[in-house]
Amino acid sequence: MPNNLQPYHKMKLQLSQWLPLERRTRIRNMALFLTGLYLSGKPHLSKIVPTWPLWGKLPSLTNRLWRFLNHPKLEAGSWYAPLAGEIVKRLPTGAITLVIDSTKVGFDHRWLSIGVTFKKRTLPLVWSVHRGSKGQTKVEEQLA
Repeated sequence: MPNNLQPYHKMKLQLSQWLPLERRTRIRNMALFLTGLYLSGKPHLSKIVPTWPLWGKLPSLTNRLWRFLNHPKLEAGSWYAPLAGEIVKRLPTGAITLVIDSTKVGFDHRWLSIGVTFKKRTLPLVWSVHRGSKGQTKVEEQLA
């Protein structure tokens, strides 16, 4: 078990301040996810989980994260919108670089995201998933 309690507690405290009405369990899981994402530097769930300050088997913890991210209450519009607003407020003043990405996720879906760059990382602000296995996402789907 890595010693990553300090960044985890810092993230948990910050999320609790930004989302005071959110359930403690969701705050805890989101803090684990964000801490692991930051420390691993990789988007794969199996790479995020080993950085958590928890004991457990890799498949078990990976399934826990997968279930949390697929929870219907964890919607980008209602849950993540306050966080995206706080991220934008705290960006340094001056030029902001937006990153638009369309990535294949699975056999028949593409993930479209818009994010900002900060300290050699891209922080996603909005995203959506669309059907389509090859090439770019259709303009009609992007605007929907």
